[in-house]
Amino acid sequence: MLWVMIRKECLNNLLELRFLVCGGLCIFLAVVSVVVLRADLATKQADYHSNREIYRTEAEEYGGYENLAREGIRVDRPPQNFQVLFYGTEKTLDRTAVVSRDFLPGFEGSSAGNPIVLLFPAADMLFIVGVVFSLLAFFISYDAVAGERERGTLKLLMSYPLPRDTLILAKWIGGYLSLALPFLIALGIGALLIGISGEITFTTEDWQAFVVSGLVSLILIAVMFSIGLFISVLVRNSSTALMSLLAIWVLLALIIPNAGPYIAEVVAPIPAPGAVERLISERIKEVNDQFRQEWGGGGRGGGGRRGMRDMSTEQRAELFQQMQQRREALRKEVNKVTEEIIRDYEQRLRHQVDIARTITRLSPVASYAYANTDIGETGVRHERNLVNGLRAYQRQFSRYILEQQADAVGFGDQEDEDYRIDDMPVFKLRAESLAGRLTARTTDVLLLAVFAVLFFMAAFVSFLRTDIT
Repeated sequence: MLWVMIRKECLNNLLELRFLVCGGLCIFLAVVSVVVLRADLATKQADYHSNREIYRTEAEEYGGYENLAREGIRVDRPPQNFQVLFYGTEKTLDRTAVVSRDFLPGFEGSSAGNPIVLLFPAADMLFIVGVVFSLLAFFISYDAVAGERERGTLKLLMSYPLPRDTLILAKWIGGYLSLALPFLIALGIGALLIGISGEITFTTEDWQAFVVSGLVSLILIAVMFSIGLFISVLVRNSSTALMSLLAIWVLLALIIPNAGPYIAEVVAPIPAPGAVERLISERIKEVNDQFRQEWGGGGRGGGGRRGMRDMSTEQRAELFQQMQQRREALRKEVNKVTEEIIRDYEQRLRHQVDIARTITRLSPVASYAYANTDIGETGVRHERNLVNGLRAYQRQFSRYILEQQADAVGFGDQEDEDYRIDDMPVFKLRAESLAGRLTARTTDVLLLAVFAVLFFMAAFVSFLRTDIT
């Protein structure tokens, strides 16, 4: 009996015009999304490899290791393969960083990028599943019970020896399978487009992440369908159910995910970037003033230039050595002051992000976004790993400069005759393992599963107790 009822629900859904139109639209959007984002990824990869050669050529033209240390070398954000599915933070225009001996590196905005892309949400699988498929789930489920109650078919069904638990279970399974079908078709076509692409090379771990992200998407679809079925059981007519679900969809898909960060700004405010930059400038000025007091005028310089003319060659060499040591100490002090301020700002920013994440997790759509963007390494966690990778590369870069300058004498402004950077380390971001990414997002995946079970049980229990007349 259960299988018969499941088959009936599936056929009813699949043969309805609204399902055919909405399901076909979802498949079309998913295919277009993969095609467009695949081309965008191919362009970014080509730019990344060409820019790396350009930046290295620029570094070769500095002519000296001290100039290289001060000016640094530019590096680009490595494009992520998973942006073809979940664009995430890859949407940002901040794609280039300057890694030098001084100051903490960070990605800067690209003036060559098109800022219009920031005005609209990316039409990736995150948008299609979290917004479009969730709305389709409500369109399919809003009259699953309320509609049959209005038409009198529910009372007719219950006149047969059909247990209520079997009926509601069949409605859930049949409706969910109907929703899963267009998603699986879209996912399969997307996998085919990625597989036949010559520009994109998915590794074994990428394909594993692809499967995991698909399973997480199916859980979200189950959550949204369960919510729709629950509301359909509660209300007396289908029009009320539809309006209620539209309001819930706006709340879960739009309001909570977008309002969370603004609420977090009020709960845990942080200084504006401009204020942080001013604080850094003030602290650096204090350090520089202290240096000038010690070495300027009649300080250790022995009366300025006139005093230096009265010195012997040995005294001048000793003074130059002392000044170079002091200059290095000044540089380290400036870096220390800057790093302290930036790390304090980043710690407060992480606290604000955690608050925003906690608030927005009230919406299953937000939990879905956190889970799949981090699984695909296009989320907030990847941004943190990227910054940490930049700083690790800065330490490599500084060690390389020190090794090359080991036998150098003087201030290093002159060109080095043996200046070569063939063996200079290259920035490479180490990818996090899939197991590590899954462990980090266990909370969000479990939340989605809990949402699915809770709303299904709510619909199940409510139907057992509801009046079918």
